[in-house]
This record gives sequence, structure tokens and C-alpha cells, in this order.
Amino acid sequence: MDKAMDSDDDFTPYVMPDLQPASPRELKLMIKDWRTGRATKKLGEALHDAYIAILGLVMVGAMIVNVIISAQQVVAQCSSASCLSARAVLPWGSLALTVAVALTASRLFGPVLASAAEGFWLLDGPVDRRRLLSSRLVSALVIALIGGIATGALVSALTGSGLTAVLAWAGATGIASAAGVAFAAAEQGVERRVPVRIFAYLFAWIGVAALGGVIAVAANWLSIDLGPDRSFEIALAVLAAGVVIFVISLILAAARLRGIRRARLVSGGALAGGISGAFFALDVGLVRDIVVEQRAVEIGHVKPKRGKGIGLQALTWREWQRLRRFPQPLLVVLATIAIPYAADALGLSRIAPVIGSIALFAALIPLLGGLRVLTRTGGLARCLPFPTRSIKLAMITIPAAIALIWAIAITASFVGFGEGATQRPVSDAFLMGVATGAAGLLGAVRWTQSKPVNFAAPMVATQAGAFPPGLTTKIIAGFDICVLVTFPMLLGGSPLWSIAIAAIVSLFLLISVDADTLRAQQQEQQRMLDEQKKRREAATQQQKQRKR
Repeated sequence: MDKAMDSDDDFTPYVMPDLQPASPRELKLMIKDWRTGRATKKLGEALHDAYIAILGLVMVGAMIVNVIISAQQVVAQCSSASCLSARAVLPWGSLALTVAVALTASRLFGPVLASAAEGFWLLDGPVDRRRLLSSRLVSALVIALIGGIATGALVSALTGSGLTAVLAWAGATGIASAAGVAFAAAEQGVERRVPVRIFAYLFAWIGVAALGGVIAVAANWLSIDLGPDRSFEIALAVLAAGVVIFVISLILAAARLRGIRRARLVSGGALAGGISGAFFALDVGLVRDIVVEQRAVEIGHVKPKRGKGIGLQALTWREWQRLRRFPQPLLVVLATIAIPYAADALGLSRIAPVIGSIALFAALIPLLGGLRVLTRTGGLARCLPFPTRSIKLAMITIPAAIALIWAIAITASFVGFGEGATQRPVSDAFLMGVATGAAGLLGAVRWTQSKPVNFAAPMVATQAGAFPPGLTTKIIAGFDICVLVTFPMLLGGSPLWSIAIAAIVSLFLLISVDADTLRAQQQEQQRMLDEQKKRREAATQQQKQRKR
């Protein structure tokens, strides 16, 4: 029996089956089944969310249509040849700036990206990476195309163009934006970032130059005859060139999808996830912090420099060193100088202070990084032997000087040179420039000092659901200051009223002590009182023991 058991006649070897790796389509279907099988939202809740989204879209669309109709009625008053030519140049600037934004966003995120989970178990498998990433490329192109079409149609409609011109510029802007994203995807496949950055800066300055062309044509400094037919022909030419570049870049991008490294894909996915979470919390400041951190990681390290000065001068000098190390925000501030001039050239001089202050407000936010650090970390500010108001004044010295130079540079726009513009004395124009610059600076300070939304606090019941108490003020932080300060000038009042409002606002934002500082001072005083009480009790007990 032992021999029978030891014989090899009854032994059947185990043969491994011929296993084939799963295809990308099968993996995507597996992920889809896993997600749909764990869905927690009911059909009624989904329909309710869809109803809210459609209603909001209809309301916002009605507002946009109303703004476009009002703007066309205002722009229709500008009927001279120079004014019509200036309006025809404006879509060029919007197209160039839209392409610049598309290239910048593509360089920041990828544009092809993948989540950490996908990079962990999908991209490491024996699958065709091009089939997995092709849908991501198509999604990025669709987003760029829709965003470009919306921007081109809106700008061309606001300039009073006809339906054919609006459609032509909408298509040209959308195709140009998608071509920029396709070009960035093609460069991502070979790990090149410098060309994308160069073209982003190039298109940004082309947009600024187009705004300068609007000003020059409206002021009769430059003679260009651009009628509606010529603008339509230019839009068609740009559309044709954009289609050619888009097709070539898309072919290269699709061929290079296999060469994109996993680390590059996962880093873009992690950045997109962090930014989406910050937007979910409606904390735009956190979005900027994430982007700044991503840029710091790309740079890696810098050469440290020794500070100068004593006391508060050292803080101001550090801000100056930070600006010298990263002077790119100054280019944005320089570009915003053209906005009040363009508004005056297009016959919108009444709203030029509001537009200019909001543009300066957005441009000065990167210059207030030190103020943001000290306001977000109160312990660091308390470590410095200076009052909080003195620290704030020291940190905004450099941005305030830049805002003053900006105000002087836009003074000529308020004097009035475009058709239909209000002619003002130089003194009044200078005061309007100062008030506009102060509004932008105080708006940036207000945005920087605003506290994040506290979702742990008790919610407020509204018709739209429960909201945190500080959610509404967080969204409009900075914009409210710009509108408040420039409101008297918007109504045609004296700029002295705006300067007075700016002075009062600065007292609350910079000089007055905030609630957190008062709370910290009260806690410190209470601690000192408790220590003195304990000393008195200890001294009393010692006296009682001596008497015994």
C-alpha cells in the first residue's frame, strides 16, 4: 500500500491557468461598479440637487443676460470710428489672456493627472497607460473649450458686437484655449515645462498690449480701421490657426501619454484634490496657500539672505527682500494699470474706480504674505515685542508704497481722454486715483486678515439650508471694502468722501485691536490676577503659621 501511495501514476500536477491582465476598460468598469454599489444618495436627493443646480444656472444666466443688454446700451453711445476700433481690439486681449490662464493652469495641474489611488494600483499594473489617461486629456480639453467659448462670447457681447462676430470670437477663444491645453499636454509627455511657461507669459503680455491698443486707439494715438467685417475676418483667421495648432498638439499629446511619469500625474492629482477641498470649504486663501506651497516644492531651495534693520524696520526689510526674490507679482500690478484707462477709453469712466480697485485688490494679495502669516499664527505675533497694530503697519509698508505709485500712474485715466469720458481737473483726478488705490489696498488687507470659516460653530438655519455664521462674510471679504470706498465716486460724488471712508476703514483694519487680541489680553490679565491671589493667600497662611 505504501508503494502504491508512493507511485507517480495517480499524481496529477497543478497547471497554472493562462491569466491575462485586465484591460483598461475592464478596470474602469470595475471602479464604476465599486462606486455605484456604494452610493448613499437617494434618487429624490439627486433630483433635488439637480433642481437647485438648474434653478441657480437659470438665475445666474438671467443676470448675465441683463448685464450684457445694459452694457450694449451703454456702449452703443460710442459710435465714432476710433471708439468702434477700440471695441474691436478688446476681444483680442480677452483671447490672449484666456490662453495665458489655460497654459498657467495646465502647467500647474498637468493638465493630465491621476489620483493617488490610481497611481498606487492602476498605473503600476501591466496596462496601457494611454487608454487610462485618454479620458483625462479629453476632460481637460473640454473644460478649456467651454471656458474659452464662454469668455469669448461674454467679452465680445459686452463690446456691442453683432451675433456673427460674437459666435466667431467665441469659437476662436475656445479653440485657442483648447489648443493651449493640448500643447501643454504634449509638453508634459516629454517632461518639459519651460516652453509652457514662456508661452503663458507671452500671451499674458499680448493681452496687456491689446488693452494698451484699446487705450491708444480710443485716444486717437493710434489709427486702426477695424470695422465689424474686419473683426469677423480676423476671428475666422484666428479660429483656423487655432484648429491647426489644436490638431497637431492633440496628436503629439496622445502619442506621448505613455511617457508621462507617475510622480507627475499623482502630484497634479493631489494638488487638484487639495484645491477642491479648499473650494468646498469656500476658503480661497487656503487655495492660494496650496498653490504657493506647490511652487515652493518645485523650486526646492533658495539662497538665504541676512536681514537688516532694528525693530520694525527688520520686518519691513524682510518684506522688501521677499519682493526682490519673487518680483512676479509686480508684473501683475503693472498690468492692472491699464484697466482704468481701458474703462475710460470704452466710455465706462463712471465704473472705472470700482473696476480698478478690484483689480488692484487681486494684484496686491501676493504681496501680503507676511501679514497673512502673522495674522493666522497669533502666537508668532505675540512673540515679537511690538503691538499688533505696529506689526501690521510694518508689514504693509511695501504694498502701500506700491499702491501709491499705482494711484499716481492711473491719475491720467481719471482726467478723461476717451469719447464720452468726463473731463476732470488734475487735482480731482489725483484724489480719485488715491481713493481707488486705497480701496484696493484695504480690500487686500481685509481679505488677508479674514479668518477661515469655522464649520464647528453652530449653524444658521436659512431657506437654502444650514450655513456657518461667517460663510457669507468670507465670500465677499475684500470686495465689500472696494465697493464701500468707491461708492461715493460711483454716484458722482467728491473723492474726498471716499478718502474719508478709507481712513475710517483703515482705523478698524490696521489700528484697532481685533477680538482675538483682546481675548488674549484678557486671558493674560486673568492669569496675572490669579497668580497675585495665590501669592496673597500664601502670604496670609505664612503669617498665620508664624503667629501660632
